[in-house]
Amino acid sequence: MDINYLSDLVIKKIISVNIISSDTGKISQREKRACWALLIKYEGETIYTSSEKKLISNIENIAILPRGSNYSWICTKQGRYIVVEFDADLTAENIITIPTPKSEIILKLFKELERAWTLKHKFYKIEALNITYNILTKLLEPYNQYLPSDKQEKIQPALDYIAENYNKPITNDELAELLGISTVYFRKLFTKIIGISPINYIQQFRIKKAKEMLKSDFSKISIISEAVGYPNIYHFSKMFKQTTGLSPTEYAKNSNK
Repeated sequence: MDINYLSDLVIKKIISVNIISSDTGKISQREKRACWALLIKYEGETIYTSSEKKLISNIENIAILPRGSNYSWICTKQGRYIVVEFDADLTAENIITIPTPKSEIILKLFKELERAWTLKHKFYKIEALNITYNILTKLLEPYNQYLPSDKQEKIQPALDYIAENYNKPITNDELAELLGISTVYFRKLFTKIIGISPINYIQQFRIKKAKEMLKSDFSKISIISEAVGYPNIYHFSKMFKQTTGLSPTEYAKNSNK
């Protein structure tokens, strides 16, 4: 089951949240679905067919119906389901169902979502959006475990440390100490596995973060410089241009066109 494309899913707004009863019986069909839907069949069972694959929707298998998808379905066991429909630009041709061992937790969230949407208290749209993302996050948790390769696992503590402390001075000595090996061996091991030296990796990591910030609404280069670990703005500008071919100012202007 390919669900990697869901990492690009950005919900623009919730359209509706409903509890619907379905009876056993006729086959229904949908072509080019107009919006996304997330559905839990907490009573009974429905069989979806998408690209000739049959998918079960029930309390233990949550259905995700993308915008643009084509599918048919038949209710094989009568019961109710909660469906949230939402707007997002991402499209996909096929639907998916995601098995969940946390069906009670997921159902509780769906019911909270339906209640919030029905009562429509102040800021209910924000609350509904938050719960929908929470449901998706819990559904996708088992697929979000990062497993480094056997080689990379040897230096993973150093990579994690860099990711958490890139805005501070970092030396080869402290990274080597973290792994419990000599600095010389650490530098050789890191370069062999990653392909560049630890210092170059840290520099590239910082510049990558700076590029993300320059695409946002940060106004001062000096703030970004310090935020990514370069207290000296001139050194930051030099490293940024050396890496990207553009000055931070030029990059920001090109990114906002």
